[in-house]
Amino acid sequence: MQMPGAVVGLLWLVQVSLLWSRVGCSFNSEEQLEGLLATETFLIDELRDYIERLDQQLEEIRRETAAIAEIHSQVGDHVEEYMGNPLNVLTILKRFQTVWPRLEQQANATHNISVSDDRDQNMDLILPTEEDYEEALSNLLHLQSVYELEPASLSLGVVNGMKLGSAMSWSDCLEMAVKSDVGVAKFWLETALDKLPPAANATDHQSEWERGKVQILEATLSMEYRAGELSEALDTVEELLLLRPMNQNVQKAKAKIERALAKTSTKLPSGRGQKTKTKNPKSAEQRLIEELCRGATQKATTGGRFTHCQLERSTPWSILQPVRVELLSSDPHIALSHDVLTLKQSDQLVGMMDEEETRKGASHQPLKVSMLAQKKLRSIHHQLGHVSGEKDHWEGRRHGHEHTTKPEEPVRWQCHQTRVMLNLQAPGMGGAVVFPQLELGVNVPRGALLHWRTRTSSASASVSEMDYRSRQAVCPVLLGAQVSAWTGLC
Repeated sequence: MQMPGAVVGLLWLVQVSLLWSRVGCSFNSEEQLEGLLATETFLIDELRDYIERLDQQLEEIRRETAAIAEIHSQVGDHVEEYMGNPLNVLTILKRFQTVWPRLEQQANATHNISVSDDRDQNMDLILPTEEDYEEALSNLLHLQSVYELEPASLSLGVVNGMKLGSAMSWSDCLEMAVKSDVGVAKFWLETALDKLPPAANATDHQSEWERGKVQILEATLSMEYRAGELSEALDTVEELLLLRPMNQNVQKAKAKIERALAKTSTKLPSGRGQKTKTKNPKSAEQRLIEELCRGATQKATTGGRFTHCQLERSTPWSILQPVRVELLSSDPHIALSHDVLTLKQSDQLVGMMDEEETRKGASHQPLKVSMLAQKKLRSIHHQLGHVSGEKDHWEGRRHGHEHTTKPEEPVRWQCHQTRVMLNLQAPGMGGAVVFPQLELGVNVPRGALLHWRTRTSSASASVSEMDYRSRQAVCPVLLGAQVSAWTGLC
């Protein structure tokens, strides 16, 4: 193993001094002995300084490792629950981007440890990519947009007054600002400034504060200039010059802004400003869906007008077990049947589903439902009195924080008269089913079944048509994951 350069130099000095001592001691002079003692004193002081530097580096490595180990101990066996938090996902990916490379560098500088030794060659390590981190940022920005989450609260790990756990660093907030629209980016930049370590006497904190302040000001300057806010950009560049007075790029940026201001005080620079105001304008329907999602997140109940117990005698199932039905809409008919499954039955069905590949940006992840699960789910039709008509196979769906909100388009060639959604695993927050045309949002409890008509039932029409009012979407999941089973009735 190659030794650090400082240690090699010190050992060379020791060898030279020992060789010199063998020659010089033959003269047995007091002056030469004092010189040897002075050399040893110098070597001892150098080694003590080196050991002190090693101790400082090792202490920092121990501190970082202990902090990460503490997080792992808190997670324990609840890995799925922990990774269902989008803030936790962003934090663990960020550690692979910043913390672990820094620890590796410190370890190499301290002990010259190679990461590609024989032990690591036999291990199949999973490492994230830059694309994974970018996707996690995009997912969090999507959730923030839909639920209008405040950057200051979200950076502390607080959503709708609930502490989710993970807090964000100033660099996390800065990256959120870079990926955001101009209106939202300003709040993220302010939050990043608030999260900078205090510029106290400590040299390392002073260095991080100055480095972070410069990066935040540079991002602010770029955003303001592209948006055509030249006066604000001039104030920012002057503040940046106080920290980097000799930086030529900052000086050129100031001169460029001053020339633009001199040309006109009212007209924005050509080709700038208006294009960055909105990236992808949302449709009226999408804005309504997001409003319904926010409203449903604040309510623990579905908001149905009335609930009744339905006891039919058409089948043995309905005689033995009445169903508590909550009518949400009469036209089109939308109802929620409570307590269709017990918690144990829901867990069993979730265990009978396997994940399938899904493309990025999809509204849900498809799940393969086993034949045994299909058999168990068919009994629900009898339980609810749906004994006539054709029935589709059940399909499984998983909705998480990484999925987008898209209204489901009805398939015109299918004969579905009714769509059914059975919730097997409820999320910690979010995941409501919304009907934008009816301005209705439904939080489907675990073990409950939501069913709605998808076609018009007009007596004058010879052939039923798709009812546009029954178009629905599933809101993004803020915490955890929602697992459900879907089918259609003809």
